[in-house]
Amino acid sequence: PVIPATVEIPVIETEESSVETTTETTSEETTSVVTSETTVQEVSEVSEFWVEYIDVGQGDASLIICDGEAMLIDGGASDKSDLIYTYLKNEEIEHLKYIVGTHPDDDHIGGLPGALKYATVERAFCSVDEYDSKPFSSFQKYLNKQQVILEIPTYGTELSLGSATVQFLGPISVADDTNNNSLVIRVVYGNTSFLFTGDAEFDEENALIRSGQDLESDVIKIGHHGSEYSTSESFLTAVDPLCAIISCGNDNAYGFPKQSVLDQLKAREIEVFRTDLHGDIILFSDGETISLWTEKETTEDVFLAPGVAAPIPEGQNDCEYIANTNTHKFHYPDCSAVKKMKEKNKWYYTGDREDLITLGYQPCKICNP
Repeated sequence: PVIPATVEIPVIETEESSVETTTETTSEETTSVVTSETTVQEVSEVSEFWVEYIDVGQGDASLIICDGEAMLIDGGASDKSDLIYTYLKNEEIEHLKYIVGTHPDDDHIGGLPGALKYATVERAFCSVDEYDSKPFSSFQKYLNKQQVILEIPTYGTELSLGSATVQFLGPISVADDTNNNSLVIRVVYGNTSFLFTGDAEFDEENALIRSGQDLESDVIKIGHHGSEYSTSESFLTAVDPLCAIISCGNDNAYGFPKQSVLDQLKAREIEVFRTDLHGDIILFSDGETISLWTEKETTEDVFLAPGVAAPIPEGQNDCEYIANTNTHKFHYPDCSAVKKMKEKNKWYYTGDREDLITLGYQPCKICNP
């Protein structure tokens, strides 16, 4: 993948450093983040590093490419197996150095057989090597065809991926549930770092903090799709990210990401990108800065959880109706339809009902204003 050369790249500046802004535009949306100055490793001038957060709906899938070597972390649910197959085919990735199932839940491991149908793999990892489910059995079957043994890495294990370092940080101990037994992985490339948390919840986050390992990362893949049981304040403090990626499905049944998580990220001024709003999210690092490209542009508020009504702008709390400039329907402010309305389409109307009708607006059939 190539980030278009003619792109406006806004920059997040830290106290330590800043970067000049390119000022040309395309239809794609991009941004870049500036990382910390802590030197971790040397990166050659010919080295390349990519992270691709694949939009698999309600699930996780991340592809990391460094110096021609590839690693796939999770693959979405079973019904995304063909998507993963096609994604690798389009990227012409016929060999994976590593394939990882952070834990055996279907929305993480179900699509990995699709990867193994297209690509060979050198080593495979998961939080368990036995699990009673059809998706896990299918994953094992395709590994067996390639005579690859599924390994359970211990925390502290480090591997190389090109000139990047892959660190397994967790789980610290075996948990009772699969989420808190997720493999937690930190990938370091030059002075930039990326954290992948699977579905780790508060218990595992606390264990990671107590372990004393270096958790600080420039980019975090938010745990459990933005569940209210993940991403504690203390964990965010330990990671101290500049950018957060949330992998979740559009209009998913769980209401992920939760407003409490988004509020924390907003309060810390962390840049947020979501697969439900942005589609595929691709990051490129040169070892010092991180550029970000999204498949889709969005006018939605990334800090607003699905199904949560946007706050009424100051001075418009006393509006009589909220009209939709797109559908030409008008509603009472507390109508359920208003919660689903895009902010850009809202007209906070304070005049008479009859005047709205004269202007061509029709009353909502739900709230009957």
